[in-house]
Amino acid sequence: MIDYLTRSRNLSKSFLFILPLLAFYEIGIVLYGTETKNAADVLVKKPFEIFGDSASLAFNSLIIIISFCSIFYVEKEKRLSCGIFIPMLFESMVYGFFLGYVTLFFVHGYLPFDITNSYAQSFIKGVIISLGAGIYEEILFRMLLLSLLYFIIIKALRINPIIGSLCSILICASIFSIMHYTGASGDSFSISSFSFRLVAGIVLSAIFIFRGLGIAVYTHAIYDILVIQKVYT
Repeated sequence: MIDYLTRSRNLSKSFLFILPLLAFYEIGIVLYGTETKNAADVLVKKPFEIFGDSASLAFNSLIIIISFCSIFYVEKEKRLSCGIFIPMLFESMVYGFFLGYVTLFFVHGYLPFDITNSYAQSFIKGVIISLGAGIYEEILFRMLLLSLLYFIIIKALRINPIIGSLCSILICASIFSIMHYTGASGDSFSISSFSFRLVAGIVLSAIFIFRGLGIAVYTHAIYDILVIQKVYT
């Protein structure tokens, strides 16, 4: 069990774990159009716009390079066994159901509140959006923003690690929640939805810290698919 907990947090294994979701999402974008793109996806890929029309090619080339590097690193450290991805998936499902039902009930007192996205015109498009949210929002808010806040608050400002960690998580979760109300496709603000997303951001941050990027991505995607399924049933 200890070996599993350690290995499943590995960043290289996490990346290989989320690779199928990334492939499904990118294929979905090609089939259903760029209106299904997640806002975090646009932000993460923004630096690649310097390549002009070759931006997508540059990003996909980077993904391929990271994939090969991850496989090489895992093989060198310990022979790659895809069997570890099965318990990681089940663990993510447990967290996803917890986030989608227990946390929602705790915040709102009922299950679940309606989330309507103006650009989600079909269940399949909703699933594509869910995958994009799981992948790119976790990369943007947890892997990049949370790590940056941790470095600034604890390493640069030399604040107590426990207090600094709590501050980093709270700031990151607040920004994560606020971002859902910005832009043309942003949701209408309400205290209940903001509170839930704040708590969800805290939970996802804890999952990222203690269980790694891969499980955080799948947890987020599974939760979003549960919500989308509720909207279309």
